[in-house]
Amino acid sequence: MTARTATHPALALLALCALLLAGCGAQQITRGSNLSLMERYHSSKDLLHDGEGVEPTPQADAMNAQEHLQRGLVFLSQDRPELAFEQFSRACQLDPKLAEARYQRGALLVARGVPIEARADIDAALSLAPDNARAWETAGMLSFAEGNLTEAKSRFERALTLDPRLAGAASHLGAIHNYQGQPDKALALFVRALEQMPRSGELHNNAGIAQAMLGNDAAAVDHFRAAITYGAPGSRVWNNMGLSLCRLGRYDEAFEAFRNAGGEAAAHNNLGVYLSQQGEHALALYHLQRALEVEPRYYARAAENLKRARLAARIAQGQGPAATTAVPLPMSGPDTGVTGAAGPGPIPGAPGVATPVTLPPSSTPLKARATPAAVREGELRDGK
Repeated sequence: MTARTATHPALALLALCALLLAGCGAQQITRGSNLSLMERYHSSKDLLHDGEGVEPTPQADAMNAQEHLQRGLVFLSQDRPELAFEQFSRACQLDPKLAEARYQRGALLVARGVPIEARADIDAALSLAPDNARAWETAGMLSFAEGNLTEAKSRFERALTLDPRLAGAASHLGAIHNYQGQPDKALALFVRALEQMPRSGELHNNAGIAQAMLGNDAAAVDHFRAAITYGAPGSRVWNNMGLSLCRLGRYDEAFEAFRNAGGEAAAHNNLGVYLSQQGEHALALYHLQRALEVEPRYYARAAENLKRARLAARIAQGQGPAATTAVPLPMSGPDTGVTGAAGPGPIPGAPGVATPVTLPPSSTPLKARATPAAVREGELRDGK
């Protein structure tokens, strides 16, 4: 599921977006296709023996299973997942109780977006080897992708108890804590994961969100800049950065960040919405009018925001109905990218998580240099 910036129908974009946690604590598998892997999965019964006509003994089967497991691990290290999958399947059929082979095959199926087939192998691996931290991590990611956050949280915690170095478990558990409104716990986990993966743009973005939720916007901006540097999807990270820069009162920089996220009209609209919520009505009206002038088709939403901003300005001047509370800006939840220790990739179609957490208002005063001369002189147009 692709994360989109959460908006109220009348309030455009200003929302923090968490990104896919791809690559957390695991090697990425990119070659081959789901089809070829599934063909091997369903035809793996044909991969057992080499046609010598010799009936194997249980002891020979166990030894051969170990050999196939080791060959599979070699192929996996060479980024040859289809060949690795064949070897793991041979090992599983020769010795169904070989826990590592069951785990490795299940993790490859997770990596290729076929979690239904993977679950039997992962469950078997946990039953046969309950101290396998990577299997608990992968099981947690399956639960996370299904939207079962309670089960996912328990499994990630178990994985980290067994192996505190698992960056995938730490980063996903951090996302759950963010969703549950516990950014302090989330940040500690993101910092731990970043020790293993300091160049993960997704992790930096999510750490930035935790810092923003804690009110540490300067630190959040640093993380968002690192996220851009390390390749996280730009538009969502620029949007996050723009909101934190607004909260710091750095409106010129915020405008540039919003423009990088969605263009000039979007930047004017977003800044106008934020300023209106801060009670900076004149400047909010200016930016919302500019959004419509730059791109008249841009927003029915910009026009609606402009109406709201005008009403708020009249209320502030005692010319309207009793004061009302502005609708808070929502924060979007994490995408459900899941990873497995053997070679993770996103599970397509997984449900997203919408979080009810909202950001507190900024107390930073408006910077005078962000105010156009026309606004300072009271020359606002009505936009009609």
